[in-house]
Amino acid sequence: KRQRAIENVLSQTEFADYWALKWADILLVNREVLGERGAYQFHQWIRDQVVQNRGYDEWVCELITASGNSGKYGPVNFYRALRTPEELTQSVSQAFLGVRLNCAQCHHHPYDKWSQQDFYGLAGFFNGLERKSLSTDREFVYHRGYQQTTLPITGEIVFAKPPDGAEVPNFTEPDPRLHLANWLTD
Repeated sequence: KRQRAIENVLSQTEFADYWALKWADILLVNREVLGERGAYQFHQWIRDQVVQNRGYDEWVCELITASGNSGKYGPVNFYRALRTPEELTQSVSQAFLGVRLNCAQCHHHPYDKWSQQDFYGLAGFFNGLERKSLSTDREFVYHRGYQQTTLPITGEIVFAKPPDGAEVPNFTEPDPRLHLANWLTD
């Protein structure tokens, strides 16, 4: 009986709608920022992941490495809602790691182990994102390759690295986000 009840709940359209709405809030799906089409494409993509019962690791990897036309490919809109490597760092760390790195952007976190090197190391994966305008509410988003990241005040070079992960001084992939996606979903 219990298994049938679970299957019944999971097969309801309301289940997919509810979880798509929850994830849309976490991933900042906002039609005022993304436009009608961008918000629709992004929300629909999230909902499809729930309906297809796709593995969390699979769709997070696809989201983190998304490139293309925001009007046709939903997860690209994640990079339209968050415009800077710093905004992306804050959102990715909180949504997928459950860690708030916001304080570490300016100083060592007073009650935790996170430092500016951790913050800007994670930001290094997003440094190099490019956005080309296709129309008023569409963009083509891609990563042009690894770009060095420096601490804002000291100018010290910080290699890309996941929080508590190893530094990656040389990337073999053209898009460093692939390394981050693999690390996140490992």
